Amino acid sequence: MDVDLVAERISRLRYPNHALAVVSVDANSSLRIEILAANQYDWQLDARIVDGSTEIFRVFCENDSVHDADVPVRVKCVAGVVGERLAAES
Repeated sequence: MDVDLVAERISRLRYPNHALAVVSVDANSSLRIEILAANQYDWQLDARIVDGSTEIFRVFCENDSVHDADVPVRVKCVAGVVGERLAAES
């Protein structure tokens, strides 16, 4: 799904205006959210939707594990938008 970062008030100077979020479900029924944006690192998040919000439990950047404290706010915001859209569709 396309996420308009400007419309969602996520974009800032030097950030791209949109991102592509690819969502899949793995064998454990958790979501894999891949966030791709021009000239940015690729992020992969393992998450689940709980009460309409996204609960992230593992994060990878360029296939390397990342601690929660090191995840940029914009990545968490995009994951939140994805969770809201998925919750609205179900």
